[in-house]
Amino acid sequence: MFADLYGRKPALIWAILGYSLFTGLTGFSTGWISLLIFSSITRIALAGENPVGMLMVTETAPTKWRATALGGLVGGYPLGYMLCSLAALVVVPLWGWRSLYFLGIAPALLVLWIRIGIKESPRYERVTARMLKEGLTKQLDIFAPARLYPREMLIASLVYFFYLFTWLGWSAWMPFYLATERKLGFQTMGTYLSIWMFCAIFAYWFCGWLCDLYGRRWVIPAFTVPAGILLIVMGYCESPTSLFWVGLAANFLITGSFGTGLGYTAELFPTQIRGTGVGASFTFGLAAASLAPMVMGWIATAHSVAAGLPLLALSFFLLAPLFVWFAPDTTRKDLTDFVGEKAG
Repeated sequence: MFADLYGRKPALIWAILGYSLFTGLTGFSTGWISLLIFSSITRIALAGENPVGMLMVTETAPTKWRATALGGLVGGYPLGYMLCSLAALVVVPLWGWRSLYFLGIAPALLVLWIRIGIKESPRYERVTARMLKEGLTKQLDIFAPARLYPREMLIASLVYFFYLFTWLGWSAWMPFYLATERKLGFQTMGTYLSIWMFCAIFAYWFCGWLCDLYGRRWVIPAFTVPAGILLIVMGYCESPTSLFWVGLAANFLITGSFGTGLGYTAELFPTQIRGTGVGASFTFGLAAASLAPMVMGWIATAHSVAAGLPLLALSFFLLAPLFVWFAPDTTRKDLTDFVGEKAG
């Protein structure tokens, strides 16, 4: 909503400042209550940055390469995950876990670059100017996307839920699964994850490029179905070699479709309410998907992490019929700007 009312650029700046500041404050936690408070606020700010970043890229990237650009944007996640894993290997043994959170303040420096080098979305400025010319006013209406675009809202929320349920469960429990349940140890686990995330950077670009060429309707299932199968297979892997290679392939496929899949939701709504639509669907999807680490924890406590991997696979399997039969293909189509306008 903030991005629709005041612009994409201000929303992005405040979100980055928010999660950078509270990431650093998390390092000063004195107990589980303060740790919970700071980490929760950090996640809220980070959750706000993700949709706004996708809005900026969706509205500025060339139509024929939009999926590739979105893949490249979200490709920053594995890069950050990889850097965090490498930093943990060095920083945590020397200065403890708090130092890792203090490093999280560094992204605040991006604000200087955004303020100086990044311009506001031209499409947003054009829509704002036309609304002013026609005497239309921007209104705070969080229910507008659900009321005006109910089908698109449902599809976007399901896309977020299915993707994030698998990703949150995978990223939260994979370190424990490798280091403890499969007894690989902290150093080996950190090495595996660093290599996996380095390869994932290219997976985002690759899947985005394929989606621009052939459309998400077929490319997304081509990534999510094999990923789901490998998630199940990984639960039966015991040797370090099999865990590494199956995990590498599974992570490549999971992360590959992540960027262009999530970015797809920004193409479903017109510029006039795009920020509200993406933000609301992201909130609904994330709220439900946030149960994944807890559900995996229950399964791990009662049985094992391996026993919970088929549940994560199921979430990814369901993305295939969603994109094949229900989600409209927006590949190489112009975005709409105003409510009621049909996609070109």
